[in-house]
Amino acid sequence: MEQLNYHNDEWLDWLEEAIKKEHIKYYKYDQFNNTKLIGSGGFGKVFRANWKNTGISLALKEFKYDIAAKEIINEIYLQRKVDFHENIIRFLGVTYEYDNYSLSKNKKYMIVMEYANGGSLKNYLKLNFNTLTWENKYQLAHQIAKALECLHDEEILHRDLNSNNIFVHQNKIKLGDFGLSKRIEEMSKSGSVTIGVTPYIDPNKFDKQKNYKFNKKSDIYSLGVILWEISSGKPPFKNTDNNDPHYDVCLAVKIMLGHREIDVENTPVEYTELYKACWDHEPDKRPTVQQVVTKLEEIMSQKIIKNDNFVANNQSSKEIQRTKNTSFSDSSIHLTIPDNYSNSFQKISNNIILQEKLETDKTRDFKILGNKQILRFRAPKLGNKIKKLLRKLKIKQTIK
Repeated sequence: MEQLNYHNDEWLDWLEEAIKKEHIKYYKYDQFNNTKLIGSGGFGKVFRANWKNTGISLALKEFKYDIAAKEIINEIYLQRKVDFHENIIRFLGVTYEYDNYSLSKNKKYMIVMEYANGGSLKNYLKLNFNTLTWENKYQLAHQIAKALECLHDEEILHRDLNSNNIFVHQNKIKLGDFGLSKRIEEMSKSGSVTIGVTPYIDPNKFDKQKNYKFNKKSDIYSLGVILWEISSGKPPFKNTDNNDPHYDVCLAVKIMLGHREIDVENTPVEYTELYKACWDHEPDKRPTVQQVVTKLEEIMSQKIIKNDNFVANNQSSKEIQRTKNTSFSDSSIHLTIPDNYSNSFQKISNNIILQEKLETDKTRDFKILGNKQILRFRAPKLGNKIKKLLRKLKIKQTIK
C-alpha cells in the first residue's frame, strides 16, 4: 500500500487541497439537518443526517480529537480503493464544522458516508432472526465474505470485523469501519482487551509471547465467529456473565485455550464445518476468504438444485412422498400416477396387494384427484416392490 509520510499539518493541507481541486467532494455542514447520534466507539461518533431538504439520509463519522488527520485520510484512501463494491459502505465525501470549544476555532472534519437503514448486523439479527430462512442466512454470510474478499484482494486487512460494524441497507450487507485498523492494532500491541469484541479477535493476539501480527487469517477467524452468529441470531458468548468487570479478560484466556461457541441445533453440517474451519486456532489451517466464498456458493447452489428438483417434481404428474401415519407403525407411501399408466399400474398394484397379505384390513385406498389417480399403500415391505414397479413403468423415483 502507498505510504504517505507527512506531519499532521501537512495532512490537513493535503486534505484541503484535495477538497479545493474537487478530488474529494465537500458537503457544507449547514446543509445537513435532523442530525441524530446513532453510534459511538473508540474512533468517535456516527450521526445520521438528512441532506438539504431531499429526505436522503447520510452518515457522518466524527473523529475524536486525538485522531490525527493522517488517520482520517487513511480511511478515505482505503474507502476509495474499494468504493466500487456493492457490499461495502460507500464513501461520499467530507464535511466539517468549526470547533466552538477551541480558542483557535479548528475545523472538525467528518467523513460523509452511505447510511445503512437496517442498522448493524447485530441489531438486524436481533429484530429479524425468527423470520430468516436458511437461504436468507446463506445470503448474509455470502455477502459478508464477498466484501472481505474485496478487501483482501486490495491487500487491506479489516482487523475489527464484528457484527457491530457490518451494516444492513435494504436487506443487503454493507461492510464498514475497516479504515481504523491501525488503532485496533495499536490497542492489541499494548496488551489491552477491546471491550465487547473479544470473541471476534484472533486468539493468537492474546498470547504476548508470540508477538503475533494481524493478517488475513485473523480476519478469517472473525468471519467464522460471524458465520456462527448468523446461525444463532445472537452475539457470541451472550449468556455468560457480561457484568463481571473481568469478563473480557477471562473470556480472552478461555478462547486462547480453545473455548468456542457451541453448534446451534438444526444448523446444516456443511455450514457448521465451514465456520469451525474459519475459527481454527492454527491460522494455517483456516481457509482463505476465496475458499470461504467458494464453499458458501457450493452450499447455496446445492440448496437451489434441491429446491429446483422439488418444484419440478411437484409440477409434473410423477410424485412419490414418504410420510408417517400415526395409525400405523409402518410407512405410508403416496403415488401420483399419470393417466396413460393408470390401467397397467392398477393391475400390477392389485397383484402386489394380494401377494403381500397385509395385517390391516385397509389394504388400499383409491381416490380420484382431478384427472390423476392416487393409490395409497400401507405395508412394511412394499418399498422394493414399488421401486421395481416404477422401473417397469419408467416412472422417475423421487423418494428421499
